[in-house]
Amino acid sequence: MNDFIPALKDRAVFLGWVAGLVLLASLLWSFSFPARAAGLMRVTNKALVAMDDERRLSAPLLHRSTGQILGCWYSVHESDSLFFVFTIMREGILVPCGAEVSGKGEVVDIIPLGNHAKQALDRIPQNLIQIYVRRIETAGGKIHR
Repeated sequence: MNDFIPALKDRAVFLGWVAGLVLLASLLWSFSFPARAAGLMRVTNKALVAMDDERRLSAPLLHRSTGQILGCWYSVHESDSLFFVFTIMREGILVPCGAEVSGKGEVVDIIPLGNHAKQALDRIPQNLIQIYVRRIETAGGKIHR
């Protein structure tokens, strides 16, 4: 009985440390969003320049509720379109892509961001890409409203 109280106290201290670290990590993740979004925008613009694409991302949108797909929304320079940067998971490989979403909330184009992404996107079945398109259009409709 004498060993029960110290063991319980040790476990409570350990769980307190774990909860504190999880809380700290989640706060750091939340508050670093602007820096992460700006860095992703720079890298995406470099990829668009390398592909001789005319589009340029101008600013991240802080609207984070994207629904069922993870990514980051940006406004397109001198356009009413939005641009969604995301990854498609295929056979254990992450394929970085961007989707231009028109003012009506429809996906205009899926753009592979890089040479490897271009090769991998050619091997992805069209029905899988359509699933991503529908999810992006659903999330884009919420942002445009």
